Amino acid sequence: MTQRIVYFGETAAKIKCVAFDKDGTLFDAVGFWHYIDNLRKEEFVSRVGREHHQAWNKLMGTTEESVDHQGVLAVASMQEEITMTAGLIYQLKGWPWIRCKQLAEDIFKGADSKLEIDKAFQRVEGVPDIFHTLREAGIRTGILTSDASARTEACMRLLDIADQLEFVITPEKVKNGKPSPDMVYQACDILGIQPSEMAVVGDSLVDLSMAKAAGSLAVGIITYEGSSEVLAPEADVLIRSLTEIRVDPS
Repeated sequence: MTQRIVYFGETAAKIKCVAFDKDGTLFDAVGFWHYIDNLRKEEFVSRVGREHHQAWNKLMGTTEESVDHQGVLAVASMQEEITMTAGLIYQLKGWPWIRCKQLAEDIFKGADSKLEIDKAFQRVEGVPDIFHTLREAGIRTGILTSDASARTEACMRLLDIADQLEFVITPEKVKNGKPSPDMVYQACDILGIQPSEMAVVGDSLVDLSMAKAAGSLAVGIITYEGSSEVLAPEADVLIRSLTEIRVDPS
């Protein structure tokens, strides 16, 4: 497997693979968060009561104008969100737990059934070009995401990069999701490489914590005001755009 010098900004690393987070890294996170949150909230209030819309916002870390980048909607896996929603329903209604769990699952399924991929996901600058650039240089690429498998695969088809990827790892495929290093370890097992031969690019602290725990290069991408301060403690390097990733031509 080819090992090349890849630059992340001005930082050079000799690696064999670059693994990317999805939301916030390949796609505009805030636009997607608002889109999916509105779908889920409508399902929630229609089943639990419209008077509880603020309880939903508080749980997810949202307002009409903003999203908490360190909150539930931004960071938690969908299964974690479903469990927390079930807990909120139990708190508000006192219904049997089994009913709350089923209702929470139905809320998320209902929202997903209405989601239109091309409206929900808007690619960021440098995508999908970076995948082609790395592949042509012999650098393997893949996805490590907290999103569900079916939606992740649909997003890869939207980007038309499914055939460029060596792996797509979602929470369903590992025992522990981010920030556990399990996703990195599984990707390395697939490729037959060491974690130190992989760079992980992500926009959230859990992405970088996962990379550092595994022993991979943690590349943080700055996506909002203040994110550099949030990411700095776990980042080996910070960049502002995927266009700052380039392969040494020599």
